[in-house]
Amino acid sequence: MAFCRTVDISTARTGATDRRGEAVAGCLRASQAVSQGGVGTRAFGDRHDTVGHARHRACACQPHAFSNGPGKVHIFPLCMLHMVEESVESLPIVTDSTRSQSENIETVVARLRSQRLVVPDYQRDAEQWDKRKESLFIESILNNLTVPAFFFFQREDRKIEVVDGQQRLSTIWKYADNQFPLSDDESMVYLTPQSMYYRGHKFLDLSQELQATFNDYPLTIIYLPQNLNIGTKLEIFRRINEGGTPLTAQDIRLSYYSKSKSVTFIRLVGLHGCSQAGDRILRYAKEKGVQNPWEKSKKAYQLWTEWWEGKLKARGQVPSEMFLWYLATRNRSSLNNLLATPDQIKHLNIAFRGSTEGALDIYCAQLHWTEEHDGLNTFPTGDILQEQFDSFASWMCEILGRGLTGISVDKYKQLALVIAALSDQGVLLRDVSHDAWDALGEFIRTPRQAGKKWLEVGYSEQKGRWGGEKGQYSQCMRAYELVRKILETYP
Repeated sequence: MAFCRTVDISTARTGATDRRGEAVAGCLRASQAVSQGGVGTRAFGDRHDTVGHARHRACACQPHAFSNGPGKVHIFPLCMLHMVEESVESLPIVTDSTRSQSENIETVVARLRSQRLVVPDYQRDAEQWDKRKESLFIESILNNLTVPAFFFFQREDRKIEVVDGQQRLSTIWKYADNQFPLSDDESMVYLTPQSMYYRGHKFLDLSQELQATFNDYPLTIIYLPQNLNIGTKLEIFRRINEGGTPLTAQDIRLSYYSKSKSVTFIRLVGLHGCSQAGDRILRYAKEKGVQNPWEKSKKAYQLWTEWWEGKLKARGQVPSEMFLWYLATRNRSSLNNLLATPDQIKHLNIAFRGSTEGALDIYCAQLHWTEEHDGLNTFPTGDILQEQFDSFASWMCEILGRGLTGISVDKYKQLALVIAALSDQGVLLRDVSHDAWDALGEFIRTPRQAGKKWLEVGYSEQKGRWGGEKGQYSQCMRAYELVRKILETYP
């Protein structure tokens, strides 16, 4: 989504906007990473205030920045935030104030149980925390230690959305509901010798005094201003999470365009194993009339799950990103044509600045727009999308089933390109010889070396750009050519 670079404030200058207001060139946007979801400050000169209160009026475009050390800020291309498509006179984006108050755990849990406090779809999937992290967080509460603030947003229907803090709230709710004991593992290093009173204990095992301490603990709740659009809420969510486990571009794009059935389909492909988060995604998809694409590929799903399960790389939406890479590679010509000129994507209200991540954003945005406006299918949807998935699943099943050495999840992007190239050429699984499999495995593991061997122009790894000789589009074309040569050489 939005990319940033660090500059020295003393040499930074604000720029102008184009006539459509798609960009505020040079606007100083920054992010002070807020560890574990805490509150950052915006700073200009001697002005410091909580996020949502700062107002800088020294220049026409009113730049916003988050401090990142003395004299340093991050610059964010404003057009990529999905928040500004109007003139500079519309700034600041948020005019209402942010308010903060304390609410005890007992009150917050009651709202969760009554579903007045809800987690919207753009929030991060739950279950990112392991038993150790959950236990240490509950210990902090039992000892009245300060924990990071929560960000809520009250909707017009009076329900309250959790903008940030889902994992912490989920942990609090589960513990209050007596669903898990604090870890009693020998490796756990609790704060005090008094941990004997809660180590290995569920909530109802605690003394009455500790239960009261837990229920009465005051949580700091920051309520965001009213009338925020989805883009602004997403951007706030992204920024306040930068200090913890960072959101990926895939996390954000799948959430932002989650109303699209095709984007939901892509998200479902990323499922692996059983989890509450996965069940939630499946329920949401079922409500939208989208079936689990793995239903007819049981063996492939088992191998897919074993491949991703327990891997650090599998957190967030990386598995679904692999499938999106595959789709973008298979449909690379349509995507490249769409990106060719700004007029081609004006209807999407999103600027393209040449990055590969930006190209994937456009892919999902176009899927969303096609369904919203009943437009022509630039990219596969419906049955054709299912067919492309079936091909993906079949090749994944064959590759993982063969146990090719060195094909780890770290190679997911390269593997997606190879599967797309195989699918494009209409190759049948049974027609790939043993020697060809060896060569394909070498290409997946060491693409640059394979490029030198098979291609005159080589196979240079792209640097985050879509176009150009070393861009992602060229790499997709070279992957196709290299796979074709392997299959011709080893029939």
